[in-house]
Amino acid sequence: MVVLAVIVVVGGVAFGGFHRRQWFMNCTLERPRGTINRGIEILTRPDLQGDAKKQERRALLRKELCPRFDFEESSRRALGSDWKDRTLDEKQEFIEVFKELLVDSYASKIERYKGGKLVFGQKRLILPYAELHTKIVTTKGEQYDVEFRASKHLDDWRIYDIVIEGVSLIDTYRSQFADMLSKYSFSEMMERLKKTEKQTA
Repeated sequence: MVVLAVIVVVGGVAFGGFHRRQWFMNCTLERPRGTINRGIEILTRPDLQGDAKKQERRALLRKELCPRFDFEESSRRALGSDWKDRTLDEKQEFIEVFKELLVDSYASKIERYKGGKLVFGQKRLILPYAELHTKIVTTKGEQYDVEFRASKHLDDWRIYDIVIEGVSLIDTYRSQFADMLSKYSFSEMMERLKKTEKQTA
């Protein structure tokens, strides 16, 4: 009887601990969810529409998203195997340039669904990573899958990839960078990326 009592107590503690961890993770995942919502609001604000408001719109979006994105993780994944060959200065330079390209790319894709509403679905946890599944529902009732992938940082989550209709932004960039590095040196690629960033700014 004593052994049975111990098993029940230990099992209860373990079960309670699991639910506490789930509750904590769900609460902290609300932070990137709030950032995503505010980002969508910026992109769909009536007073920020049109090419004349593009720079202001992107600046507000950048201010909202940057604290919630894990640009180092995004950069490491996008550069692939070449990441380990780069110096600390080269990595930092790449992160700064890629950050601008990634935010602009996200904005341009989401802006296609003007007037759309973001509906949050399931959350999937594979520590230290998580997936937030959402749908953009347009005014015509059309639905598009958008998945936000996040990495855990202490008691917080930061987004490192966005998958729209099954297409990962990071995977797309990794393919582009691999192709560029097969033709150019890293420094030459960086010059080309900086020119691209200036053109889209």
